Amino acid sequence: MKQDIRNFVKIGNYIADESRKISLKYFKKKLKVLSKDVKSFDPVTIADISIQKKINKIISVYYPKHSVLGEEASIKNNSDYEWCIDPIDGTKSFIQGFPIWGTLISLSKNEEIILGIADIPALDERYIGHSNISYKIIRGKKSKLKARNTVKLKESVLNTTSPYIFANEYDQRIFEEVVKGVQTVRLGGDCYSYCLLADGHVDIILESGLKPWDIRALEPIIKNAGGVLKTWEGDKIFNGGRIVATANKKLFLNTKIKLKKPSYK
Repeated sequence: MKQDIRNFVKIGNYIADESRKISLKYFKKKLKVLSKDVKSFDPVTIADISIQKKINKIISVYYPKHSVLGEEASIKNNSDYEWCIDPIDGTKSFIQGFPIWGTLISLSKNEEIILGIADIPALDERYIGHSNISYKIIRGKKSKLKARNTVKLKESVLNTTSPYIFANEYDQRIFEEVVKGVQTVRLGGDCYSYCLLADGHVDIILESGLKPWDIRALEPIIKNAGGVLKTWEGDKIFNGGRIVATANKKLFLNTKIKLKKPSYK
């Protein structure tokens, strides 16, 4: 297995390198933007589609029996292994010129996530988790990730991409109640917020309505840095849903109490 994971990490980094070439080619350029949803704005660009095609091609060459669950295109095989890909997590940030979007790459075996990579091309940062280790590579320099030891809500920094894209108004109300108990809130993080949590800069992240490709890659990065990543109900995040990430277990328990408060109904 050790040899396998080394190969998976090598190919994962190669995928991230090749994806970065494409995304940076289109970043801050005039692009045709389409919406995948007729009711709400869910943007997709040539960059998203081109990256997904490139990644699927690489995986089909190196691991032709593996499956791929991709936001833009998937490959279905009868395999224990499944790659999960978000070619550009934060497409709204991407098309607006904000540099916090990223490419999310994960690999699971029998629904256990064994590798997660979050590449942030515009910042030249990469976050990797596997085999009980979690580290970042920033401008070529590698260093270990360690989440903070904040345990009190009132001392916590909370991030979310936006409560306006939560699955429903009920989840928004819960978020607003939790916000009342924290020190400060930051909106607009996309996947980068989770990287900042693993790196000791953020304490709590609350999201709602996430898809598997939005979150799987971030699990080993956060868990191996000492953090917790669960659904609001305390379950695994494999299928997405309502997500809470905290810097440690004590803070997770304190946050979960707020998420269950009956007065939110």
